[in-house]
Amino acid sequence: MDVAVVVLGDERDIVSLVLERHGFDSLNPVQEAAVSAGLLEGKNVVVASPTASGKTLIAETAMLMALATGRKAIYTAPLRALASEHYREFAELYPEYKAALLTGDLDSADSWAARYDVIFTTYEKLDSAIRHGAPWVSSAAVLVVDEVHEIDSDRGPTLEMVLTRFLLRGSAQIVALSATIPNAHELAGWMGAELVTSEWRPVTLKEGVYFDKQILFSDGEERRVSSSLSDDVLALVDDTLSKGKQILIFAPTRKSAESLARRLRSVVSKYVSSRRKLESLARHVLEALEQPTAQCKELAEDVRHGVAFHHAGLVSKQRTLVEDAFRRGDILALTATPTLAAGVNLPAFRVLVYSVARYTGSGYEPIPVRDYKQMAGRAGRPKYDDHGEALLYARDASKALEFMDHYIMGTPENVYSRLGAEPALRFHMLSLVATAPSLSRERVREFFSRTLYGYQYGDLDALLARVDAVLLWLAGEGFVEDRGDSVSATKLGRRVAQLYIDPASAVTLLEFIRHPRFGSIPFLYMLTLTTEMRPLPSVSSREEERLWNVAAELRDELPVDFDSWDFDDFRFLNRLKLTLILEDWINERTEDEILSEYDVSPGILRVYVSNAEWMAYSMAELAKLLDVGRVWRFASRMQERIHYGVREDLLELVRLKGIGRVRARKLYNAGFRSVKDLQRADPAAVAEVLGPKLARALLEQVGVKISQEDRERMRRASLRDQTTLDMFVG
Repeated sequence: MDVAVVVLGDERDIVSLVLERHGFDSLNPVQEAAVSAGLLEGKNVVVASPTASGKTLIAETAMLMALATGRKAIYTAPLRALASEHYREFAELYPEYKAALLTGDLDSADSWAARYDVIFTTYEKLDSAIRHGAPWVSSAAVLVVDEVHEIDSDRGPTLEMVLTRFLLRGSAQIVALSATIPNAHELAGWMGAELVTSEWRPVTLKEGVYFDKQILFSDGEERRVSSSLSDDVLALVDDTLSKGKQILIFAPTRKSAESLARRLRSVVSKYVSSRRKLESLARHVLEALEQPTAQCKELAEDVRHGVAFHHAGLVSKQRTLVEDAFRRGDILALTATPTLAAGVNLPAFRVLVYSVARYTGSGYEPIPVRDYKQMAGRAGRPKYDDHGEALLYARDASKALEFMDHYIMGTPENVYSRLGAEPALRFHMLSLVATAPSLSRERVREFFSRTLYGYQYGDLDALLARVDAVLLWLAGEGFVEDRGDSVSATKLGRRVAQLYIDPASAVTLLEFIRHPRFGSIPFLYMLTLTTEMRPLPSVSSREEERLWNVAAELRDELPVDFDSWDFDDFRFLNRLKLTLILEDWINERTEDEILSEYDVSPGILRVYVSNAEWMAYSMAELAKLLDVGRVWRFASRMQERIHYGVREDLLELVRLKGIGRVRARKLYNAGFRSVKDLQRADPAAVAEVLGPKLARALLEQVGVKISQEDRERMRRASLRDQTTLDMFVG
């Protein structure tokens, strides 16, 4: 086909450049269709096609087109992992362009990003940048939206608001990438976009059910796995690895993913080719935390056998280690929770969906067909396999037939707007008002008429009635000024919008600021009342009695009136449990102790800690705005304690680079309790605590010059204490 030639500085056609960097000779059918639909002419395009059908190349082409005009490109995705993966790939493929990754601080305009050509970010971070008036947002010529079907998810309203802003502005091309969904035409119609749909895949996908060591494929083929093992799952893994292939198993829960990995050790271990690589990987898994937990040790042992589990309970570094090892082929079998399906690109020859049930908090429910198709799409590795196999595991013959009919032969569900829910409206309505000097009622109507909600449901009366109710509430809480025909944000309202917190959570924080109770327990319990701390940890029946006993002991500290007739918070024990988890964390209990006592893994603990830290920061910022100095100072200290996981006496030490909570406590207990203590210290004495390498870096950081004689003394001193951490961090 003829492709429009766009000249870059080196006079090469953009399409040719993208193909060359990927090592391809020509566009595939999906990519050709996107170009024919007007991708190169700046038209909005929605591409709905299977996983691995080449949508990334379409995105890169659009981004390079934008760069050729001297403007910027923005790529946004639902998850940090996905944004990070595409950032790394783009930076490696196109080093001549400056790419930036923005996924962190939600209270910043990140003005420095204006110096970059391409910005990779998440939906939430992009929304936050808009709230802060980041100039680089309006200078973008193209917005690439990955996984746009996520508009029908918890983060959907955020994406819908961002897209609506871009649509109303009309200055940027929108390239939306989606899995195959039945109503992709609605998304395209809403965005005024050309629709490209295809079922083409570079690797043929064979879907089937697996039952009693027999595979029944949807095309009628039947095959028995070639393994003498009696266990169905082990037999399938054995059969896969015997072909020199890898397998990815999706389990419904974190615990089931872990137990499955443990079961697979003996089978997978037989096929491992490099024990040395796996031993090195296991060591890195253990070193991901300052003090390895039981979960770390379990994962490390799995890795030594060539298998691993992957879920939100792992810390980020461990997830990355596992992902990279699976891509390299060092890990042969991977068990994972379904979030991996939409998270990162980890294809395997064979995918097994171990269960179609998912725990929702109120019990187990069948997963949607769309979610199954997302998992199945991971089967088949381009350049390695001529086909991939996606299998559903059935426990009996009737289930096998049911799965075949409902999931394999079924149609994925339509996607719908979720903007109509009041919490979403509350959160985004304040943002809309806060980013305009003044907003007329007519402008509000116009904005919501351009949303997907307005497009799909047409009649806006019900939605606008809810909008009016939300505006009335925002005005009553002091976040907006309602003049009848127009609304504008107050100084408080603008700050709440910038902090990226639910206005209802802000009300909770403001109540504490106005009526403070200084102490870690009332402060932490108050944080658990905010929307951002959900989902709260579950409480088992065996925990209930102990938690009620703790509640009785903390009765005077908890901001709860137990004697009130309206005390009916059915989440009280969940909030109390989270309060105790955070209290233990800031009092330096280890991740392993917290895991053992509360059944909260390191990755989930990090989520709780990160969210609590953000809410403490938000309280400090609001207290500063209201000029309540005592609360501001207290909340700021609590934020730091939550961040580092320490008692207050360690704050000065943990602010030093390379000094975490464990090392800080060792230094403190050895008499080095401040920067001044370190500056006056005998270098050999510090080396005895931390080891020579870390001690030298620390002392130089605080301005101490280390002589050659000191270095030798430090080396000798460290040898006297073979329990030093330097042995492990080398």
